[in-house]
Amino acid sequence: MPLYQIWYNDADQPLVVNTPYRLRDIEIAGEIIRNEHRQNRQSADPAGLTVRELLRVNGLRNVRYTLDESEPVDLR
Repeated sequence: MPLYQIWYNDADQPLVVNTPYRLRDIEIAGEIIRNEHRQNRQSADPAGLTVRELLRVNGLRNVRYTLDESEPVDLR
């Protein structure tokens, strides 16, 4: 299961997201927005926005992330 660590807006600690599948960049932006409890400021459907536009509209900057797909090891 992919584990994402997402940094944005110069935060010291990353947002950690664990998903059953790989996320697209637009989905990562959505995770950040949900974490911030923000409503999309666009009145139109955001489906037509690029990732960069979606981040800008929601006041998000300096977004970067790491992806770890390693499987946990159970040492019993």
